[in-house]
Amino acid sequence: MNRDEQIQKLSRVSDWGAALIILTSAFGEDGRVWQYVNLDREEIAFRKILDDGTFSSGEKMLLSIAASLFNREQRINLWEVFNRLDEPNTALIFRAIRSFCNEEEQ
Repeated sequence: MNRDEQIQKLSRVSDWGAALIILTSAFGEDGRVWQYVNLDREEIAFRKILDDGTFSSGEKMLLSIAASLFNREQRINLWEVFNRLDEPNTALIFRAIRSFCNEEEQ
């Protein structure tokens, strides 16, 4: 199975779908992110991604949101999120949250 097929398959699960919306849209080919995404083993090492100090504050915010949708132990402050992100990234986050809540849309 190739990468696109794996992504399509995993996107059917709410946590994966929400995280992948953010990762594929904002970090499509970014090696800093994808080196820690193992589609075959169905694992994302968000802790390692978030520990990388090379991301901008906006990128780190998007990654934190993806991690939170993927893993309940990652907490975010929505007030801070929506007061810091620009309109396109806010729309991206709403799309990911909507996907997480509505599995049938995936």
